[in-house]
Amino acid sequence: MRRRATAGRPSERRRDRRMMAPMTAVIGNTPYAIGDWSLGGMRILDYFGSLETGDVASIRVLVPTAGPGALFHATGEVRRRDPDDGDLGMAFSELDGIAFDTLSRYLRERLMRGHA
Repeated sequence: MRRRATAGRPSERRRDRRMMAPMTAVIGNTPYAIGDWSLGGMRILDYFGSLETGDVASIRVLVPTAGPGALFHATGEVRRRDPDDGDLGMAFSELDGIAFDTLSRYLRERLMRGHA
């Protein structure tokens, strides 16, 4: 079910709840910290590459789950790029089963530990 945007409340436009939990995105061969994420996308911190709004990129995401951690591949579309702080907002184009399961497991771990 889609949520409707509420005027004056930009956070309400998001379909999925954003999590502040550490992860790393690798674009090309460069790793970037992820500031927040959801099943719909992520905010990459201090991005200094060549992607611009509307570009689509292949991303590897490193997730520090309990045990050995996890890695998944995804495709994302750049929705915004902040020229002031270098943040890059990306929407996942589509998450496959592995990516969805990995993020869901990480979310559950964070909730169980009280870190969500």
